[in-house]
Amino acid sequence: MRTHALLIVAAGLLIAADAKDDLKKMDGTWTMVSGEENGEKLPEKNVKTAKLVIKGDMHTVQIGDVTIKGTHKLDPSKKPAAIDAMDTEGPFKGKTTLGIYEIADDTFKVCFAGPGKDRPKEFTTKGGAAVLYHVWKKEKK
Repeated sequence: MRTHALLIVAAGLLIAADAKDDLKKMDGTWTMVSGEENGEKLPEKNVKTAKLVIKGDMHTVQIGDVTIKGTHKLDPSKKPAAIDAMDTEGPFKGKTTLGIYEIADDTFKVCFAGPGKDRPKEFTTKGGAAVLYHVWKKEKK
């Protein structure tokens, strides 16, 4: 029994370490490359002017005249990796949205279901699979 408990603790520590690695990779300012909302592409003017700033577990998103602020929690052990966002400002203020993410080099993909909905399984909003899907490119320092 003791060995089983130690394995669980070790697995938890590895997940936490992976989450910290991903948080570190996400840290910075991002520019949107493409976006979808409810199965429709975002207007080009919104994509071109959208900014995402991530500092640790906090995020601020500016898309058009909408500002979203909040915190997020990562679980990279899931396939695809899971992200839970808790917004303090914006359309989902006070609600948690479940999503998936992928981060590689300077590209960050994220896809969220609406509040109270199941976590998406793929990166698309087509067919009601999710509410938001964004692809971001990290700005060079």
